[in-house]
Amino acid sequence: MPVDFGKRWSSVCFAMVLFAALNFCQCVDPAHSTTVRPARTLFGTLDTQVSSAGTEKRAGLSVAMFELDWANFEPERGVFDASYVTSMESILRKFRAEGMRITLGLGLDDPPPWVYSLPDSMYVNQFGVVMPGPDMVFSQAVRQAAEGYLEQVAAHLPLRRVWAIRLTSGGDDEMLYPAGGTFWSFENSALTGADLPPTMTPDPFPGWRPGNRGLSPSQVERYVTWYVGGLDDVTAWQMRLLNGLGFTGYYQLITPGDGTRPDVLKAVEQQNLPNDGTTGVGAVWNQYYAMLPDKTNAVAYISSVADQSGGDDTCQSADDRLPLTDPLMDSWSATRWISRIATANGLLVGGENAGYQTPASLEAHYLDSGSSGMMADALRQATSCHFQVFYWAHDQNLWDGTIPFTRYQHDIASAERPLSRIAAGF
Repeated sequence: MPVDFGKRWSSVCFAMVLFAALNFCQCVDPAHSTTVRPARTLFGTLDTQVSSAGTEKRAGLSVAMFELDWANFEPERGVFDASYVTSMESILRKFRAEGMRITLGLGLDDPPPWVYSLPDSMYVNQFGVVMPGPDMVFSQAVRQAAEGYLEQVAAHLPLRRVWAIRLTSGGDDEMLYPAGGTFWSFENSALTGADLPPTMTPDPFPGWRPGNRGLSPSQVERYVTWYVGGLDDVTAWQMRLLNGLGFTGYYQLITPGDGTRPDVLKAVEQQNLPNDGTTGVGAVWNQYYAMLPDKTNAVAYISSVADQSGGDDTCQSADDRLPLTDPLMDSWSATRWISRIATANGLLVGGENAGYQTPASLEAHYLDSGSSGMMADALRQATSCHFQVFYWAHDQNLWDGTIPFTRYQHDIASAERPLSRIAAGF
């Protein structure tokens, strides 16, 4: 898919920033109501290997990420694999023993087979095509099954020991509906409200299908708001559940690419939502982040840092002077664009680079360990956009000869990490 804080800070807030350089401090710029937390960017890797965690910690990395797998954890409903759970507990202990902060992936996108026997368990598009993958946006039954799984996760892996949790739509490994260029809200639950989660409302225009005439532009806009709002609802559901299970850390909302920008969205709405491949996956990031019911400890997380969009440009101090509707931003990279959205919504920002060969067109960029390669570009974007945390994707590629770990170590050590509006965590 293809930050101005204002110049007139109060003297009190400015003094607090200087005084609390190494401690948590929250100040608000009256011009933009943006939270300011001075600290340094944290660094880690995705799918961190236990064998490399100690070396990475001594080299300046401080965050380890690992992911659970629902299918392995609960192969039969209410039956939990003790050996798998024990292995996950062991990984958590080892990372903590090395002094690493822990980031947890929930693994909801790989459900056990029995989940697909539940009502409205899979997405359906406007043409009646069924997409395998758990529908956690529109199926209350699937959400209830996931709740049982996550309650067991919390019982075995105390969430108070976890620094951050990665949140996705559940049916995807990012905050997206299925791919395919269509819209995925035509299950019985979405159309009628039967078995719909109580916090969701049914399709406001159940007789209409994207791509067809019949609605006014304002009505199409209402449908899009409802559709993107489904991703907000599944996000808020997970946050409420995990809060209730004892989690007090950060929620990383995994949003890839730049999505559909405001001016482009207006144009596709005028055309009755043709299959553009972007709006259909719900990637209208300015709407998604604006509509979040609870922004507490939420991180606008860019899962496509240094993907060569916008020439891998960096954030600039004047970015926040532009409204989110300014078409000038259409030329910006995904990283710069989502960072601007984060500022507008008072959110922290973090992210990861595009993984090796995902897509294959970025392979040369990934392998370039020089000043114009993906790693160098990613760290420039991460520091200029004041990331709370950046993860290299993936840990194994730093140790198997794909790209040297020493390069990451060097770039981390030399990266500029000024006082900024980010949080060091706990």
